Amino acid sequence: MSSTKAPPASTVVAQLGGVRATARIVGCTPGAVSRWMMSREKRGTEGRIPQKHWPLILRHARAKRIKVTLKDLAGL
Repeated sequence: MSSTKAPPASTVVAQLGGVRATARIVGCTPGAVSRWMMSREKRGTEGRIPQKHWPLILRHARAKRIKVTLKDLAGL
């Protein structure tokens, strides 16, 4: 049995309160956040959060005492 880790976008978005909450945090649309979890064929980012949003996510997580790290964002 192999253990597969959830894509970073799914995990972090859930920790931040969902798609809409994450969209508010980073200043984009909920549709854009949803695409982070889609495959490239569907114009998604394969489960990766664009790095340009990482500083806002980390700042918000720190302020709200939500445990999100660079390793979480990178999927490590």
